Amino acid sequence: MKQIVLALVVGLGTACGKSQVDRLKEDNAKAVAAAEAEAAAHPAPPPATRTLPPSAAKAVEPAAPEPTTPADIEHARNQAMIDGKDKDVLKYCELGKLDDKSNPQALLGCTLSACRVKDEATAQRYSKALPKLLMDQARRVCLTSQISI
Repeated sequence: MKQIVLALVVGLGTACGKSQVDRLKEDNAKAVAAAEAEAAAHPAPPPATRTLPPSAAKAVEPAAPEPTTPADIEHARNQAMIDGKDKDVLKYCELGKLDDKSNPQALLGCTLSACRVKDEATAQRYSKALPKLLMDQARRVCLTSQISI
């Protein structure tokens, strides 16, 4: 395109009374102005930005402090059960010092978590105090993990 414009400029420049250098300068200025107008009319796309997938875009949450009171330990154990974090469930079961007089639902949760991580000894220890109905349920679930209680 520049070559065509330059050829026209040279051809028209010879017909006018201006010197060839002046005509080339004017033509160059017109060509630059036309190029700037073209660039303004069609702006370049913004540089590509990398977006993270939603799972990676989450801000990393700082680790919560370890629970110390029995109520906090119970809440943390229940939340770990809801979240499906079996190793954390077992950690909170140990922190809570569950025994035969503990809540049967908590003992069942600890038993099932131990079965899912394939820890037979821990599963048997927590299942000893389970009532018959919960014990039958725990046995069925633990058998799917090939754990016998």
